[in-house]
Amino acid sequence: MWPDEHRPGPRPLIMIIDDRPHGLSAMLDAIARRYGGDYRVLAHLSAQAALDELARAKRDGEQVALIIADQWMPEMPGAELLLRAHEIHPHAQRALLVGWGDARANEVVLQGCALNQLDNFILKPWAPPEVHLYPVVNEFLAEWMRMHGPRLELVRIVSESPSPRGEELRDMVERNGIPHGYYTIDSDAGQDIVKRHGVDMARLPAVVMFDGRVLHDPTNVALADSLGVPQITDCDCDLAIVGAGPSGLAAAVNAASEGLSTIVVEREAVGGQAGTSSLIRNFLGFPRGISGADLAQRAYQQAWLFGAKYALARNAVGIRLTDGMRVVSLDDGTQIRARALIVATGAAYRRLGVPQVDKFSGRGVFYTAGADVALALRGQDVVVCGGGNSAGQAVVHLAKSVRRVVLAVRGKSLGEHMSAYLVDEIRRLRNVEVRLEAEVVDANGERALAEVMLRERRNGSVDAVRATALFVMIGAVPYSDWLHGALERDANGFILTDHELSPRARRAFGDRTPMLLETSMPGVFAAGDVRAGSTKRLASAVGEGAVAVRVVFDFLRADVTTARLTASAR
Repeated sequence: MWPDEHRPGPRPLIMIIDDRPHGLSAMLDAIARRYGGDYRVLAHLSAQAALDELARAKRDGEQVALIIADQWMPEMPGAELLLRAHEIHPHAQRALLVGWGDARANEVVLQGCALNQLDNFILKPWAPPEVHLYPVVNEFLAEWMRMHGPRLELVRIVSESPSPRGEELRDMVERNGIPHGYYTIDSDAGQDIVKRHGVDMARLPAVVMFDGRVLHDPTNVALADSLGVPQITDCDCDLAIVGAGPSGLAAAVNAASEGLSTIVVEREAVGGQAGTSSLIRNFLGFPRGISGADLAQRAYQQAWLFGAKYALARNAVGIRLTDGMRVVSLDDGTQIRARALIVATGAAYRRLGVPQVDKFSGRGVFYTAGADVALALRGQDVVVCGGGNSAGQAVVHLAKSVRRVVLAVRGKSLGEHMSAYLVDEIRRLRNVEVRLEAEVVDANGERALAEVMLRERRNGSVDAVRATALFVMIGAVPYSDWLHGALERDANGFILTDHELSPRARRAFGDRTPMLLETSMPGVFAAGDVRAGSTKRLASAVGEGAVAVRVVFDFLRADVTTARLTASAR
């Protein structure tokens, strides 16, 4: 919200529901004392009374920011209450109040979060509130304010609807942590901005800066420059990192903090694929989760504070080895000369390209099948789509906890692209149903995924399969085309490193053995999802980024020693 448009309104509502009078009174007092000036705080002993109050607030047009419900109540469990409350106020944050050590609540929380039935949890006892309650409530309210409250807008994007380019600009500023507003020209606010700032309707999308400047259909580079993002010119450094996803940012933090002059090149926005995740729940140290964008911004700022420099909205188009330096060429002609280089450009999971399926991403549609998701779906019915080893491994893993797994394979044989040991294992599992020559064509559900539509390719018939989760395991595409001819890659485009390098590639290293994570070009390392054989998980990518820097130090130390020995021999 721009300064001249501030409109104070009625206070949003925070509601607490708990059937225990003492517990309810204590939380009401603590919440009202801290947040009562900005929010209207209400409490109810009855779940039904709370729902009636929420319905009344809906009729009166009142905003509801946060609903806190105890899990074990006689009228209905808190998870069910929050689900019903979400139907009335879909934008309200939902917190389940659970007790320390409650084993039953653990499964409820995991499943509720995975299927978008609640947003997170609050542990009790929570006293003192300054330590255990307020920080958690702050997170809930901050998320609600970010999505639905008054906002600071440093830039405003005005676009036609629909507009792919407008969405690209919106995604860029969003993922780079720039407060913004997005308006279509058919909205009253959009028309007002057009008139007030003289936006040329024939040159949309347009970006209106906080100082009134208007950029008509700007390039990513022009927008980054206008936002004051420092840009890189031809230069030398100790370490260049291509890619500012989790792996690249971890490498930047570790390298810069250890004194290496570090430059990070990113073609889109910091955070990579992880930066688009609404909430990451399995990263160490964040029991209530953290958004990918928030995690990326923290790492970005952390590396920046240690002295790392960034070349944002710039594409790396090639690398070469010249005079003992690794030279990275950017699409604007800039040349970055580095003593060592880490490629951390990541990969993107293949999507089905079915709009009805894509809209359930994060609400029942997943692209990985980690232990956290499997545990959250205990006793549920799920569908796995894919015919390769990743799909087979997901089926075996999920079958340990879910009630039923339906595996949809486009091919005519399960063993066509899957290892024999996985085929044998799947055939032994009694709760797994394999459907050959089947493909996902649609999905249905209200709040979250409820059923998946499978079409038989042989006769075209469509069958509705009830499922609370769909795992799309059809591979990933690495961002490595720009390295064609420069680094050795596998058949799918992933970069080969150390022991996986071919004998031909190893000749470039002479008498020494390629180091851990080192590619076919000496002094160039690969980390994260772009590397062949990597574990496609956030924590693994962060770990590889840190490990790569440790190896870079070993390489630079050996490189200096070699240079000194060569000079002495002369």
